[in-house]
Amino acid sequence: MCRTRRQLQRLLQLLGVAVGVTACADVMVPDLNNASVAGFQANPTAAGANALAVGLFRGTRDNTAALVETLGMFGREGYEMSGARGDLPLYIVGPLTPATFYLGWGGQYADLRAANILLDALGRVGDLTAPQQEAMRGFVQTMEAYDLTQIAATRDTFGLPIAVDVAPTSPPAPIATKADAYQHILNLLDSAQTHLQNGGTSFSFQIPSGFSSFNTPATFLTLNRALRARVDLLLNDDASALTDIGGSFINPSGDLSAGAIFQFSNNSGDETNPRFAPYYYAEPSLVTDAQLQTGGTQPDARVGQKLVPVTSFTFDGITSNVQFTLYTSTNSPMPMIRNEELILMRAEAEIGAGLTAAALSDINIIRTRSGNLPPLAAPPADFVGELLYEKRYSLIWEGGKSWIDYRQHGRLTTLPNQQADMRFFPALPFPLSDCQARSPQPSGCGTVAGYPANTPGH
Repeated sequence: MCRTRRQLQRLLQLLGVAVGVTACADVMVPDLNNASVAGFQANPTAAGANALAVGLFRGTRDNTAALVETLGMFGREGYEMSGARGDLPLYIVGPLTPATFYLGWGGQYADLRAANILLDALGRVGDLTAPQQEAMRGFVQTMEAYDLTQIAATRDTFGLPIAVDVAPTSPPAPIATKADAYQHILNLLDSAQTHLQNGGTSFSFQIPSGFSSFNTPATFLTLNRALRARVDLLLNDDASALTDIGGSFINPSGDLSAGAIFQFSNNSGDETNPRFAPYYYAEPSLVTDAQLQTGGTQPDARVGQKLVPVTSFTFDGITSNVQFTLYTSTNSPMPMIRNEELILMRAEAEIGAGLTAAALSDINIIRTRSGNLPPLAAPPADFVGELLYEKRYSLIWEGGKSWIDYRQHGRLTTLPNQQADMRFFPALPFPLSDCQARSPQPSGCGTVAGYPANTPGH
């Protein structure tokens, strides 16, 4: 269910962050399972706390689904070619302005508002035991960090508001620098770790089936460490990444698809997978650029697993003859983070730390098991390029990983380019109404013109 414009603006103003609102299709904000926030604040109960906690799963799921499309187009994984919205040129040519583009903001801050309400009142919930309260604090802070990581990744050097638990009449929350924002995220994850360790043996609320491997405070902590490792890599902290991955649910010999998975359904009150649609086309170079499987005749097995040939179609200057097969129904699941990604994250940290033999071993696990590619006998001359190839094919259409990874390694503008005027955008601007509430306006309120293909250092 979509909130009205007035309801959504009011909710986000409570954060101390002013946010403009467009169509429901552009800003997906959870109703948190219709939990009564005002009622919970006045009379906090276990039932209300549990409803808000479960609602955070739904909120982060919807936020992730939105970024699959948005960042997937920025990272040239695929394109929305329906014609109904008519905004494909915005994603591939731009420019991006606060008035035209700011996805990956409203839904995340709505989650943070609900999380802060829950945390502020949790000590007054008399029908939860002390360990149950600790477990919930650890869970909520982990989900807060996940939402903030999405905002930080999309805004990058612009920074973002983090001190958002403020009175409704207060000025907008200040813009924290990128460094301060990521430190805040790390602090949240580490605080969550402590709470989860003191959280007893079970949660008081129902864990969705896609998170069944993380349904106790102890097992949820392994997910917390996996999410922290993602942040470590964004900060080029390879040593911490290796430590956190060691405390995660990584299993090099296990199921590569295992992990935290968002579920969708056709059930009343739930939502269907918004990426299930006939108008999502994949970037065709994913087929032509694929390495060959063992035997030398067939492309990377991940191509056949995730893409299907279709009649060639051209729209707004983009041509494709392949579509995605990852989300084949309205209730197809969507990953939050999987074992396969963790193995590649470990390889990335190992490359950064100079542990080339270990990195080669991890990359070969994915090459042989996921791509059916021949193992590499030695590290290639462009080891980072090989890593980016593996991450691109393993994590396609799962949350904009190509855009984030290629930008992280200064190779964003080396991604496929079908038009001479195509641009690559390093960050998204802030929403217009947030900018209008600030004086002077921060750098995130400017126009993001992007870079042309093969711009050095980008």
